[in-house]
Amino acid sequence: MIQHNIGQLKPFLVVDEQISLHLARPELAEAVFGAIDESRAFLRTWLPWVDGTKSVEDTKTFMKESMSYNSDGTRLTTFIRVGDQLAGSLGVVNFNRDHQKCEIGYWLSQDFQGKGILTKSLVAFTRFLFKNKGIHRIEIQVAVGNDRSRRVPERLGFQLEGVLRQSVFMYGSYHDVAVYSLLKSD
Repeated sequence: MIQHNIGQLKPFLVVDEQISLHLARPELAEAVFGAIDESRAFLRTWLPWVDGTKSVEDTKTFMKESMSYNSDGTRLTTFIRVGDQLAGSLGVVNFNRDHQKCEIGYWLSQDFQGKGILTKSLVAFTRFLFKNKGIHRIEIQVAVGNDRSRRVPERLGFQLEGVLRQSVFMYGSYHDVAVYSLLKSD
C-alpha cells in the first residue's frame, strides 16, 4: 500500500477517533489521485469516471468543480480519511430539494476495504443529512454485480427497491443497477 498522506486538515464530519470526512479542496488532489491510481483496475470495474481521471491535474479540476457544487448546495463531496491516509470518497451526487431526497455515491481504495470504514462513515453521513439538510429519503444505486458495495446499504437497513435494467452505460456495455433507499423514519 502506498501512503497517501493528507496531513492535518480540519474535518467536515468526525466519524470516530480514526475516521473523518473532509470537504473537497485543492490540497487533497494529489492524495485523491494517488488513491484512485493505486486502485485503478479495481475501481474501474464499477465506476465509469476512472478512465477520465488520468492525472493530478484532472483531480484538481474535479476538486474545483466539487467545491463549487458544495457551495451551491447541489452536491456534497467529501473524502474519507483514516488516520492520516486518504481512503476514498463519500458524497451526495444529487440533491432533490423539492422532494427532500438525495442520492449518495461512494468508493473506497482496495486496501481499506473490509474494515468497516465505509459502513461507519455512511452511518455518520446519513445522520448528518437527515438532521442538518432536511432530507427525508436517501437513495443509493449500486451495480448489480458489485456485491461488496451492495452489502453496505443492506447492513445499514436500506431497503432494496428494485433493479433498473441496463441503466448505466460503462466501458462499452450496459449494466443493471440495484436501487436502495433509507427514510428518515426508518
